[in-house]
Amino acid sequence: MMADAAFSNRPVDLSTIPQLSDDDFVPVAPNFLRVSLIGRAVFAAIVLIVAVAVIVIAGDEVNAWIVAGVAGGFLLLVLISVGLKILEVRNIAYQVRERDLSYRNGVLIRRVQTVPFVRVQHARLVQGPIQRLFKIATLRINSAGPDIAIDGLSSDDATRLRALVVERAGDLIEEQ
Repeated sequence: MMADAAFSNRPVDLSTIPQLSDDDFVPVAPNFLRVSLIGRAVFAAIVLIVAVAVIVIAGDEVNAWIVAGVAGGFLLLVLISVGLKILEVRNIAYQVRERDLSYRNGVLIRRVQTVPFVRVQHARLVQGPIQRLFKIATLRINSAGPDIAIDGLSSDDATRLRALVVERAGDLIEEQ
């Protein structure tokens, strides 16, 4: 540390800070909603099968109305989660700038997370079997700050974005 340099910590004019433009955010792949709804449909089918099985197997020992009511409650929660997921997918988007990557999501609570490329430690793609079927992937970025998981990218976009993040992270580290 230089002994001659005087320490300063002046206020920053917020109007000079680069802003994230809503127009520059890229939405996720349309197939992501389908994959999410398939998961909820599978859960609903399991709830119905279990409810019917309990009624059939237990017979007179269990009140069928109670089992049907509990199953109906679960199915109502599934329908609410479907509605929320539809709204959520409309709000999920990402933005790549020269030095950082931003991710926007949320329905009731909107969140925007930004990771400078220089802070990126690791980036990987994750694909489950249903995601592979619909050609979508999740990009997980670990950083010395917030970790970001961008769900619902097309497989091609996820691969390109991962390569860009890794390349930019390496380039910025070399500049320092």
